[in-house]
Amino acid sequence: MRGKTAGFSLIELMIVVSIAAILAVIAYPSYQNKVYQSRRADAHAMLLDAAMREERFNTDNNTYTTNLTLLGYTSNPAISTDGFYSVSIAAAASGIANGFTLTATPLAPQNGDTQCATITLTSTGVKSSSAGVGQCW
Repeated sequence: MRGKTAGFSLIELMIVVSIAAILAVIAYPSYQNKVYQSRRADAHAMLLDAAMREERFNTDNNTYTTNLTLLGYTSNPAISTDGFYSVSIAAAASGIANGFTLTATPLAPQNGDTQCATITLTSTGVKSSSAGVGQCW
């Protein structure tokens, strides 16, 4: 008579693997959204820094610039500190005299963030994004 061997059957193992796969499929999108959301801080910091430099430039020259190299960045458009965003600057929309609009556009791997495809900051302090005013801030 043979003794009973301890262990898992193939069916028990397949059930555990199936449950783990279902949990992973449910959890991954939530995790990915949190990663995108945390990387947006890179864009926020860059936009606020560029706005501060624009205000300093305006104080010295009595005008804003659309060239980020004049603000001390190495390129135009500039790349954010962590490299997740490209920041560009444009003259303000008509109706606002002598203003600017800063726009952060995601780069790889952040370009999968379709909820907040662009994040903007204007000279009047309006924070908006492709998702709506203030949604990605």
